[in-house]
Amino acid sequence: MENNGKNRIKVKIAGTGFTLLSAETEEYTSAVAEKLNAEIAAVRKAAPGLSLASAVMLAALNVSDAKTKAEQDADLLRTQIKEYLNEAAKYRAAYEEAAAENEKLRKDIETYRKRLGERNKAEPAPVSPAVRSVRKTSATEEAAEDSAPFFNNGGTEQQ
Repeated sequence: MENNGKNRIKVKIAGTGFTLLSAETEEYTSAVAEKLNAEIAAVRKAAPGLSLASAVMLAALNVSDAKTKAEQDADLLRTQIKEYLNEAAKYRAAYEEAAAENEKLRKDIETYRKRLGERNKAEPAPVSPAVRSVRKTSATEEAAEDSAPFFNNGGTEQQ
């Protein structure tokens, strides 16, 4: 008889031996059987008067309950992950939009800097009114001012 890639594994559950064909490893299958045995033992300890068959049925019910809750938790986690991924996609789109706007603004700033540099080369910078009031004199004007008589309030020359 062909096994089709399945392993023949011997386990003991509640004192009864079974030979299983499983695609899983022997270590994994034995660990699963040990967990079931532990569950059966816990039910028998909690209700010592139960028959073995009843203890096995209650253990199976407990295992089925745990499996169902785990599946519900997994579904909830999948839903949450999907929501997080959608939210992350929205944030990524907003980031990419902001990054594109930022790049556009950087290019605009560079363009304006170039234009400002060309404008400053083409025309002199404006002079403030305070600077306009100070006039530059030539050396001969300065010499003439130094030799000019100084008059006080009365209009008489001082020496």
